[in-house]
Amino acid sequence: MKPHEAIEEILKDLSVSFGDGLASRIVMSARSAAPAAGTDLDRRQYVEVVRTVCRDARVIGMLGELTAGEKQSLWERLVS
Repeated sequence: MKPHEAIEEILKDLSVSFGDGLASRIVMSARSAAPAAGTDLDRRQYVEVVRTVCRDARVIGMLGELTAGEKQSLWERLVS
């Protein structure tokens, strides 16, 4: 899967817990912090975005550290 397709999957997954708006804000914040603000991410940038999302206090607060870690592993494997 390409990074932009995987980001869409992450957004869908986060939307279940956070709703569309907050899920989008979490991912956009992670892309800005990761520095991966452009539309074309390489695998390294994508992994950094995933790690940043999973370290987000809102994600850890909602999912817990264990589940956030599981999501990180799952989402990192979406892009080979």
